[in-house]
Amino acid sequence: WIAPRHMDLAMGEGYTDPPSTPPTTIGTTRMGHRPGSLPRTTLTAMNDEPAALRAYVLEDDPDIAALEADLLREMGFSVITCTRIVELGDLMDVALPHLMVVDVMLPDGDGGDITELLRTAWPGIPAIFVSAANRERLAELAPLGPVVAKPFDLDAFRAAVEEALAGARELRTAS
Repeated sequence: WIAPRHMDLAMGEGYTDPPSTPPTTIGTTRMGHRPGSLPRTTLTAMNDEPAALRAYVLEDDPDIAALEADLLREMGFSVITCTRIVELGDLMDVALPHLMVVDVMLPDGDGGDITELLRTAWPGIPAIFVSAANRERLAELAPLGPVVAKPFDLDAFRAAVEEALAGARELRTAS
């Protein structure tokens, strides 16, 4: 895991691709997975556009994930999609994102709950929630970041991304 105090380095110019050989130590990450367990193709994809902002999309519906990824790429992001919470944890072990797009109702848990957990380690990571959850659950998520109800309008999604990024900028300038 990247310590929160190193968040600026992990999210900025200081990012480098992890070594191509797996670590020689035996152990697990804080998410309970072996280091180096991500496929090499995923690691390479994060560096396709080194100057781009990184976005992680946690969405179990492949069509929605593809649409969200396309919209984010149009907005200048380098995008990695994942379908399970454990995959998001593995990605967070490698590099922190500039934005997380999170579905709430996932087969392996609640995306809102995992976002709260991740923010205890790395406060201020912007997130938006795109979900078909009930109104009560969506209202609970609103303090964590912009909420876009499914089915969603493309402009509403773009506006939520801008809102999340603006909130993160405000946090950085206030600290």
